[in-house]
Amino acid sequence: MEEQTRKMIMDQIHDTVRHFLSEAVSTPIRILGDTPTKIVESKDYLKSISVFVEKVQESVQECCPNAQTRFLAVNVYPERHSYFVLGLNNTHYDYETAHNDVTSIPVYVLRLSRRPRIFRFKDQDEKLAIRLAEMHNGHGKDPLPLLDDFTKTVQYHSPRRLLEALQSHAV
Repeated sequence: MEEQTRKMIMDQIHDTVRHFLSEAVSTPIRILGDTPTKIVESKDYLKSISVFVEKVQESVQECCPNAQTRFLAVNVYPERHSYFVLGLNNTHYDYETAHNDVTSIPVYVLRLSRRPRIFRFKDQDEKLAIRLAEMHNGHGKDPLPLLDDFTKTVQYHSPRRLLEALQSHAV
């Protein structure tokens, strides 16, 4: 059943994204992909959710060849939903300073369900910016996309601010 649901969702992503982008402007936005956790493989959450992100990115590139996309993060929760963040047209993104960047960027939720849809979620603009800065800080210099798996205890082994503090004291 989950495999059938995955396929049905995958088949609808392109048209959903195309319709959305035909109305969207070329300013920076964040797409918050809301994915049912039950259709994500627990053996490798990142690899499994990446299939959906790649489909979204392909759809964006087909509809808007000049659009810049960046797969930023994944949060996996044990119950119903997992989320991915895809940045579009954020030319000011800087990986090196992202742990300090809490600039609000418009958030659109891409709900991946039996009938995928995209809608504006203004309440998440600031919250998601803060969450992404926290993830960049916590993950140190880990490569994108950053993954927080809340099905178990999330641990950060090399937070950027801690490393910065240690480096400034060493000087």
